[in-house]
Amino acid sequence: MARIVKIKPIPRSGGAHQFTLSSSLRKAGLSRVPSTKFTITPYYDLNFKKYWTGLDEEASEIMKISDDKERKNEQDRIQKLRDKLEKSTGLELGARSDYYRNISNPKEPNTPTGYGLVDGENVFNLDVPDQYITFLWLSKHPQICRSLKDWDQGNCDPRCVWYIENVIEETELKVNKKKEQNKAAVALEKLSGVKRKKIAIIIDNLGVTYKTSDDEVYAILDDYIKDGDLKNVQKFLSLTQVSDEVLDGKYLAKACINESILVRFGAGIIRECETCPPVANSFEELEIAFADPAKQELYIVYAEKLKKYINSI
Repeated sequence: MARIVKIKPIPRSGGAHQFTLSSSLRKAGLSRVPSTKFTITPYYDLNFKKYWTGLDEEASEIMKISDDKERKNEQDRIQKLRDKLEKSTGLELGARSDYYRNISNPKEPNTPTGYGLVDGENVFNLDVPDQYITFLWLSKHPQICRSLKDWDQGNCDPRCVWYIENVIEETELKVNKKKEQNKAAVALEKLSGVKRKKIAIIIDNLGVTYKTSDDEVYAILDDYIKDGDLKNVQKFLSLTQVSDEVLDGKYLAKACINESILVRFGAGIIRECETCPPVANSFEELEIAFADPAKQELYIVYAEKLKKYINSI
């Protein structure tokens, strides 16, 4: 049986109430316009003056392995693999080889630059040496995440567009995500309309305003839970589990900033105006202050200002 690996676009679900090309593509399960490709060339490390090839036993990630035996075993494995691929292809695959330079800057006319990844499954047969070599240098590129789990856990560059498929890991990830989504759906049902709107405003960028109806807020949050990344689902759950005081503090802080009742100035200091005394030294400090029972007077002052603003629109 052929050894098949795949590089796939990271599934990013745009909000159902965002009307942009990017969100529309994501809702359709795409990251790019159909039929277009994204060209990637071997990544050149300017610090070490060499390419990230996946066949370099002295790559920084290998040299960082603390266990001497483990590092030596990995170096031996990589060297044997490079020797095998060089023998089968007749190529020189060192980290400073012209092979990788020519992929980035072809010498021959009408030769395509790099490798074009499509918006879908990019399949590589590791039993075909040329495909194996290509997959290896692609897998080390900073724009390709090592796995979907790494992406969900924030272990990749946020600019990553693709990930390397790991079927077993992805199945576990889907199950965990579905469990969290089910918990979030139950929590959504139990919330009052007032709390739903506060949470939606705290989350931000969901298109919820003070005039949005309760039914619309419910639908928007339901879409957010079902379509969002796992971290979005967990963010929603965490907001449903905080105390009323903390939720109210977070909501008032976000609402006051959104409506310019309070403004962030230099160094993140929060004031009503440029010459006004500071209310807090950061947004996080403002949230804490509004949630602090000992500072209830501060909460009441700005809750009243927000109420007047809402009644005026």
